Amino acid sequence: MWASLRSAGVIAAEIVAAIAIATGIIAALEPTAPAVGLGIIYLLAVLAIAIRRGELPALITSVLSVLTLNYLFVTPRHHLSISHSRDVVELVVLLIASVVVGRLASIARQRTAEAEDRALVASAHEREAKLLADTAAATLARTSLSEQLESIGNRMATAAGADSVRIAIESPADPAPGEETVPLPSRRASTWMYVATGSGYDRDLVERLAGPVAGLVDVAVEREQVARRAADAEAANRAEIAKTAILHAISHDLRSPITAIRTGASALRTPAVTATERADLIASIDAESARLAKLVDDLLDLSRIEAGAVAPQADWCDLQDVAVSAAGRLSTGHPIEISLPSDLPLVRADAAQLERVFSNLIENAIKFSPPATPVQITGGTGPAWVTVRVIDHGRGIPREHRLRIFEPFFRGRGSGTGGSGLGLAICRGFVEANGGRIALQSDIEHGTSFAVSFPVVAQPPGEQAPAVLPSTTGVER
Repeated sequence: MWASLRSAGVIAAEIVAAIAIATGIIAALEPTAPAVGLGIIYLLAVLAIAIRRGELPALITSVLSVLTLNYLFVTPRHHLSISHSRDVVELVVLLIASVVVGRLASIARQRTAEAEDRALVASAHEREAKLLADTAAATLARTSLSEQLESIGNRMATAAGADSVRIAIESPADPAPGEETVPLPSRRASTWMYVATGSGYDRDLVERLAGPVAGLVDVAVEREQVARRAADAEAANRAEIAKTAILHAISHDLRSPITAIRTGASALRTPAVTATERADLIASIDAESARLAKLVDDLLDLSRIEAGAVAPQADWCDLQDVAVSAAGRLSTGHPIEISLPSDLPLVRADAAQLERVFSNLIENAIKFSPPATPVQITGGTGPAWVTVRVIDHGRGIPREHRLRIFEPFFRGRGSGTGGSGLGLAICRGFVEANGGRIALQSDIEHGTSFAVSFPVVAQPPGEQAPAVLPSTTGVER
């Protein structure tokens, strides 16, 4: 009420001031022109009030201007009476002109105000559209659903002047202190926006954008579902390809030893077999049985690695002992040179699994080494890693095969040398399961080196450097 009274007082003061100014001008110009003719100056006062305050104040200004002109400048002066009919006509014309001018100015003012309002609304819609477009672009640049929802919330918080905005796809929960809950009309999930209001918080903007934001959330959810379906389809496709490759490889690798065993067993039933032939057949059956057993063991190990069920029994492990033991178990006359430092630090790993790793690497190196060229086992300690290298001097691995060398069933140096193609895949699985890493260094002309590394760890108290073990058959130390 007090605000209304104050506003009315301000308007009245402006009307009085406008009429007073116009009256002063007429009084100053009266010696040069008839006062009634100068009454048109009051139209300027009416026009000013109409522009500033609207039609009703302009109408009041018109009436008061005519009365003031009559009272002060029309004879008889200082009376609200008119002695000449001509003056009556002029005052009536002035009143009508004042009313018309006030009306036109008020209409112009109203239309200007409406145009400004429309411009403000259009500007607000443009800003909101730009906000939504930028938010959509930023959302599409994210990958996971949580990142997309976080991006939408951050941009909404910036636009609405909120401290923070988080979007949750869930049943409504109690908001945190200082937060208010705004439901989003999402078609795909129950979605809520939790707004931490700030000093410049614009709730109207948040409510206007709730629908479009819900649309962005629907797009994000749909992208997540499409990506999940695509990933599932890709995984199923890869699994099918892998299964086909495994079945092909197994059928090929199993067929050879089984055929050899069946052929040998059939030949043993022949009465004409000599003792020497019988011994050779039995040796062949023995060798093929061992080959078949190793292939089955490799497949079982690979299946455990692929399933993440390796479960190493970590303990203090001497890599020198492991390498010597692995080399000694190989029934081969190929020379092997082991030159590992006697003070090589102990590592925490499963010794049995590491022995399997080095057996595979040494056997692989022997397979590709020239007959008289020894396989070398070297190593050393760096600031963070203990490394053992198995080196052969045969033909290297082609550059285009090096990225696939640790894949199951892949034979990087050709299939003519036999083998299932599982050895290096098993090596990588066991090494990584024990916290280590395995790397390939290969040169087409100078052979291949596989480096097995484990982190340097604090040594157990009172541990002595390992003693030098005696030479093993076929092993030079």
